[in-house]
Amino acid sequence: MNFALLGDDPAALPLIDAVQQAGHKLVRVALADTLHLRSAVVAVLTPNSWEELLIDAAVEAVIVAGDSDDVQTAAKQLASSGKPLLIVPQADFGTGCGYELSLIRDDSHVVLMPAFVHRAEVDLLSLSERLTSGELGAVRRIQIDVELPPTSGKTSLLSEHEIEAASVDDIDVLRWLGGNYDQVTSLRSGHTEQGCSQATLTLAGAGLPDAMWNVRRGDVPSWRLTVETDKGTQAVERSLLEKDHEQARKTGTPARRAPSDGQECPSYESLIPTSLIESFVAACRHEQVAQPDWSDAVRVFDVLDATRRSLRRRRTIDLHFETLSERSQFKTQMTAMGCGLLLLTLFLMLGLLGLGSMLDSRDRAVKESSAVGMLLIEVDFESRTAAMTREALARIDRIAERLKDEPKSVYLEPSDNPPSPELDQRRRAGVVERLQSRGIIAADHRTLMAPTRSSGWDTLMRVLRLAWLAPLVVFLALQILLVVAKPASPK
Repeated sequence: MNFALLGDDPAALPLIDAVQQAGHKLVRVALADTLHLRSAVVAVLTPNSWEELLIDAAVEAVIVAGDSDDVQTAAKQLASSGKPLLIVPQADFGTGCGYELSLIRDDSHVVLMPAFVHRAEVDLLSLSERLTSGELGAVRRIQIDVELPPTSGKTSLLSEHEIEAASVDDIDVLRWLGGNYDQVTSLRSGHTEQGCSQATLTLAGAGLPDAMWNVRRGDVPSWRLTVETDKGTQAVERSLLEKDHEQARKTGTPARRAPSDGQECPSYESLIPTSLIESFVAACRHEQVAQPDWSDAVRVFDVLDATRRSLRRRRTIDLHFETLSERSQFKTQMTAMGCGLLLLTLFLMLGLLGLGSMLDSRDRAVKESSAVGMLLIEVDFESRTAAMTREALARIDRIAERLKDEPKSVYLEPSDNPPSPELDQRRRAGVVERLQSRGIIAADHRTLMAPTRSSGWDTLMRVLRLAWLAPLVVFLALQILLVVAKPASPK
């Protein structure tokens, strides 16, 4: 299979060696400028733009190793075009990019596989199989202790970027061996503005063994996994001098164990993740399901995000996992939109009521008459005549009874379409005559014409009423998409 390399993270170097060792080829590179000086395989290839990888038929799969915006954009485009991706997980990838790639995978069914190289290490694979089979009994506790090499400034403090970068693979180890943890607690010891002396991450979950990850700076870079079970303690350790590890990568000879450790270090050849490449190729050829799956990487990003929140809030964070799918993302987004639109509708209603009461073109007396039913409008008269309807005559009689006890006036709304002052006066005269026949004193003075209502105001209020309800109505209509997006039930 022909591979392309996207990105310049040094973590891609073991994968490049594994590609060569497994009998495959690296044929294209993009955005990998710094790796030309560190890999003979990359140095002989002419750099390409990532856009060329989209249309290059010779490229069958892509190794993604980087966290820049260009690398993330290219990875999404390549996945959308159907190119299988073997991605080196980066802390800066974040949950946003991780979930976007998940949606692309669900839509295009492209193979996305995180390059968790530790899953290809023989001793960790053996330990995982023994734990899964129950050979070692129930797991009680899992702990990883990491010591990072000293910096050029000889400082013992760790930056947040170093801590997160060191934790990505180890979080997957804890989840791989322990289970799907849903509680995250993060602590920092010796914290200053420049960093901290030690970082601790604790994972917990119902029915799962406690898991702890510690990192600090030491004289020699080392990594130690301790698993306590009912039948004893199992340990896996790595303790390599950085310069010796680099030399081992170039020569393939065994790297020297740090002086503080008397055990023999495994050769570099034994650490090359050849089996990971073979699993990826098999998944691309649909011979097996990709393991690890991209969902494992997204869970790691979720834990990293929870770690940041735990530090900020200084408490344990609960994770709520659900199956990744485009439908679940759609439902989450629609729920959030629905709640927002309900609140927006409430606030718009209050604003519309306040605006209507403050800017109504009618005076206060007319508004009060309308509120108590003493305003006669166009529908109370026969079309374009002064004759009142039967219902209006009954209303006039009820109004007359009230006018005997209350010092109020009756108002008539001017005619419109078209306006006719002569018709308005005849209607007023008819109302006065009816009131006088019912014994109302000064009926002529207590029957008044209401001011002409602004047509512009009426139009504005109609538009505002539509604008108030339109977003909610549109959203409710879109709920039919839930039915469309629902997968067919198996028969």
